[in-house]
Amino acid sequence: MIFLSSGFPVLNPSVGLLFWTLLIFILVWLFLSKFFKDIAQALEDRENFIDGSLSKAKEADAALEGMEAKKAALLKEAEQKGLEILREAEAIKKTKIAEGEARGKEREKNILEAAEQDKKNRMKELETNIQNQIGQSSIDIAKKLLKRELEGNHEAFVQSQIADLKKELA
Repeated sequence: MIFLSSGFPVLNPSVGLLFWTLLIFILVWLFLSKFFKDIAQALEDRENFIDGSLSKAKEADAALEGMEAKKAALLKEAEQKGLEILREAEAIKKTKIAEGEARGKEREKNILEAAEQDKKNRMKELETNIQNQIGQSSIDIAKKLLKRELEGNHEAFVQSQIADLKKELA
């Protein structure tokens, strides 16, 4: 309130004050408008840059969504390929197991045939050995029999030799 009583010229403007204020305002306005054009252009360029950046961001977002969809499709495809590979591996495993079993059965058959052949060979060998022993025993008995015959009582001797043979075989 002190300003009102002291006659502060702003509150009671005169024509000269209004003129000079208006003149200074217009000069400042003209002077600054020259610089404001550059500032306005810079602001407009900045606005265009921001709009361009926003549109590029939207495009990038759309591209990212497309890439996400491609990623999901690739992951699904990779999963299917993995499952297919696992199925193939399972089929190969079953085939290999079947082949192994077939080879095992073939080996078992070969081993059994070899064992059977070995058994037959041993039986023949035993038969031959027994026949040789019987033949040798027969020769021995015949020698003793002839020896006894020359001496006499050979029937008791043959019976004793047969009893001895039975004891040896048992």
